[in-house]
Amino acid sequence: MCGINGIINFAKPISDSIKIVERINDSLIHRGPDGEGIFVSKNQKVILGNRRLSIVDIENGNQPMTIEHQGYEYGITFNGQIYNHKDIKKLLEKEGHVFKTNCDTEVLLRAYITWNEDCLEKLNGQFAFAIYDSKKDSVFIARDRVGIKPFYYTLLDEGSGSFVFSSEPKGILVHPDFKKEPDKETIADFFLGVSTFTDWCAPLNKSFFKNLYALEPGYYAYFDKTGLKIKQYWDLPISHNKLGNESIALLREQLKKAIAIRIPDEVKFSTTLSGGLDSSIVTSITADKHNKTLTSSTIKFEGIENNPDYTHAQILAKKKGINLITTTLTPQNMISNIDLMIKAMDEPHDTIRQLGLFATYRTLQQEGCKVALVGEGADEFNLGYYFTCPGFHKDKEIHQELNNMMTTILRKRAVHASKLFTHEFLRNINFDKIIKNNFMNYFEKCSSTEPIDKMQYLYGKRFLKYRLDANDRCSMTHSIEARTPFCDHNVVEISLAIDPLLNLRGGTEKFALREAFRQDLPQEIAERRKYPLPESTDLRLYKLLLEKLEQNILEADSKVWSILNKEYVLELTYLFNKEIKKIEKGFPHKLTEDIPLSQEVSLRVKHIFSVLTFLRWFKIYFA
Repeated sequence: MCGINGIINFAKPISDSIKIVERINDSLIHRGPDGEGIFVSKNQKVILGNRRLSIVDIENGNQPMTIEHQGYEYGITFNGQIYNHKDIKKLLEKEGHVFKTNCDTEVLLRAYITWNEDCLEKLNGQFAFAIYDSKKDSVFIARDRVGIKPFYYTLLDEGSGSFVFSSEPKGILVHPDFKKEPDKETIADFFLGVSTFTDWCAPLNKSFFKNLYALEPGYYAYFDKTGLKIKQYWDLPISHNKLGNESIALLREQLKKAIAIRIPDEVKFSTTLSGGLDSSIVTSITADKHNKTLTSSTIKFEGIENNPDYTHAQILAKKKGINLITTTLTPQNMISNIDLMIKAMDEPHDTIRQLGLFATYRTLQQEGCKVALVGEGADEFNLGYYFTCPGFHKDKEIHQELNNMMTTILRKRAVHASKLFTHEFLRNINFDKIIKNNFMNYFEKCSSTEPIDKMQYLYGKRFLKYRLDANDRCSMTHSIEARTPFCDHNVVEISLAIDPLLNLRGGTEKFALREAFRQDLPQEIAERRKYPLPESTDLRLYKLLLEKLEQNILEADSKVWSILNKEYVLELTYLFNKEIKKIEKGFPHKLTEDIPLSQEVSLRVKHIFSVLTFLRWFKIYFA
């Protein structure tokens, strides 16, 4: 809904930083093209900025919003949507609050004034916000439970206590006092993940830039004259008391509610429709509740006869009378989007799938949509990856030993990832620390001892971050807010309580979800197995990727070769070209297949794409 930012320093007045906040606002214009604002506290120590994408109470919801309450000053900059704001408003009115607007921003600010951090327990939504509280002489910061909306920050000149935050890294990068350097640990972690799991990204609390951090999902923080204090208020609820068949009706009821409250009243919206189970459920229920013809967007690949997503999207569109618009991907336009996507994300990528996602939101922007309902989160919380991703069925021979083997597996993959780096770089990297962080934070931290629960926890943390970050940046760079009903915390809690034996009944994944919505879907979709967001198998695209990688190797800044091992990168180009030629001769196409944890690493498209996007990222930000 917005781009938020701010500069805070409780040690000294910082009114001279208004122009910097204006620059940060300008860098986030794509997140909020409908308006902008700046708040400066009376003590001149807090500046909040906002770029607004107007969706709720379009006339009166300008930000930052301020309130004088019992003689104290409060100000908020807020990104997201509180879906139950009308219910919370009624509670606040009983507490004596008199509202001046109908927007959720005012409800959120008054909820904090009344309940402080306990207000988070009452919120159902996707959000990242900062609230100045003159009574406490502090700023309260929070992010939604699963991390749909982003929040980045840095601490400048620790002696002066300057805290700078923004919705995206690019906002902080424009600050003249921020020293822009690549984060070597994040880079090493990224390529370790590329060698190990399906797709990977920066850790939940970091970025690809040194000293530029992210507030983790389900966390809040206070910043005052004593510094920054961070606390977790929610975690993925891996349940010990599993639900059986009764979960099917519960899941249906709660997900229908989650979809309904995410349908906007005031602006044009759409759904994204892959033709898979998750997006088809969201689209079908939305179409039923919407009193006009629903617009949905799907993808197909030009020159490729087999487009199963497009085919299944057409089936649902015909059944529900949906206006289906199609984004046609060609090798050339996918290549042309690489730099645009990197600039949107402020980081490298390991999958060409995001190029399709980026193009989809561009199509929806051209259609005039401001909101898109999407199916992200269903797989992470309903065992959707069980038959496709490393760590589950593909590793069934080692699955029960994963608790003891995970660090061993990561160490083996670290040996493989290390080939990408120079000796100079590796001298400054502690892979054991990186492995320990991944093991402890995304595997061992899970309260269950069952390997299937631990892997689900890992994917629900790290892989979901990759998916949600991609949806946020790719949508917001086109001034569209992506909404994720499957990430409603009430839906998540039911999903994670479903007995795995039920979800895997009949040799399929997401059985409870299929049964819950079978009546709403064509049979072809209700029974369709998990099919990942399209990753093109077009050899024309692979040849263009190879050509672009070879060109970037020649043109790369010398500084990047202090990180990457140029000889090994050249070897990868040779091996990739060799694989393309083998496929052309009729050998099996395995370049998009996931690699089980129990197998040795072999070359995939993602290895080439991650190196290419890293070279492009480095050139864009550091050359």
